Amino acid sequence: MLALAAVALLVSLFPYMHGWYGHGDVDVYHRYAVDFWSGARRLHALPAEYPLLSLVAFTLTLVPPLPDYVTVFGLWMLLLLVAGCLAIRRQESARAAEVCAVYVVLGCVATVLGRYDLLPAATVMLAYWAARHRRFELAYGLLALGTLMKLYPVVLVPVVALEQYRALGAHPFRLPPPRPVVRGVAIFAAATAGGFALAAALDPEHWLGAFSFNVHRPLQVESVPASALWLTGLAGLPIRADRSFNSYNLVGQAGGLIGFAAQLGLVAGCLLVYRLQLERRVGFGRALGLCVMVVLCTGRVLSPQYLVWVLPLVAIVERDYDPVWLVVCALTTLIFPFAYDATGLRGRPMPAEYPLYFPAVIAVRNAALVFATVRFARRPARMRASGRVLPPVTSWRA
Repeated sequence: MLALAAVALLVSLFPYMHGWYGHGDVDVYHRYAVDFWSGARRLHALPAEYPLLSLVAFTLTLVPPLPDYVTVFGLWMLLLLVAGCLAIRRQESARAAEVCAVYVVLGCVATVLGRYDLLPAATVMLAYWAARHRRFELAYGLLALGTLMKLYPVVLVPVVALEQYRALGAHPFRLPPPRPVVRGVAIFAAATAGGFALAAALDPEHWLGAFSFNVHRPLQVESVPASALWLTGLAGLPIRADRSFNSYNLVGQAGGLIGFAAQLGLVAGCLLVYRLQLERRVGFGRALGLCVMVVLCTGRVLSPQYLVWVLPLVAIVERDYDPVWLVVCALTTLIFPFAYDATGLRGRPMPAEYPLYFPAVIAVRNAALVFATVRFARRPARMRASGRVLPPVTSWRA
């Protein structure tokens, strides 16, 4: 199955990465890498909207230095995906590796080789395995690397800390906190702060671009908040299509309120996951997956490749196919590239409004994603080997 998945993705290199509409994000990656390593502001030109360590991924367009940098980058990502599935096979099971490969091909066939999201997703998976083997300092360090690539792993730090508390048999609210936990969180904080400090020294203009770029952008049309905004349009409030910030968006009268509610939802959702983990109503791996799902469901942007962040976690926690996630993946590919092509969005002037079916299909996918998240949260934590349900924790050892 892994070999078939690799072949399917290799075939996708040509229609989706060498297609009629150009090379998409890989062109942007290549430009950023060239500007940083050999441009007019050599070693000082940071990406305008990505954290510092995204340059590690972007540099893959230059290694080896071949004219067809699009295929070069795609092959690097394919190699990383194959290595990741083999790691899942070794650490988890052959079934989990198969499920992960099928999910990724079904949901991200047009994007997984043309985006760098596999790299931060890999740091999260490695952090999960490191923490499970009680190498918590390494886990915190890996989350710092992921945060400096794509930001979202920062919400996973409390999940690792709570797992470390559990391993130590300590209560999270008892002071002072155990030294190993303090040391681990300090490693994450120091590494992350050091990365942003280095970025500030190299490029004072763009070192916070990953934050400022996303704060000011409107709701991207594929996001869950954008689907909520679309529903207000059906109710009679004004909405319109928008093309800005390198994405297709939806703007409208209720956009600001919905965006603010989504930010509150991110905070509340993560806090709820931490509480569920604290009460042992969800296990460690499930808590990691849930936090990522909260980010996906509340974010202003939900690009199709973002599924790569969560699909490996779903595969290793559930350990078998889930029909709801198969639907989420299939609808995501139906949206991009097929619905995008059917609307004539790519490569043409921006229309005044989207065809009705376009946001409707997105809304169905987003409803399925929200349902999958709630369903994932409500499933009981299970013992790794036996499948026994863990009883709720009633007390913590001192």
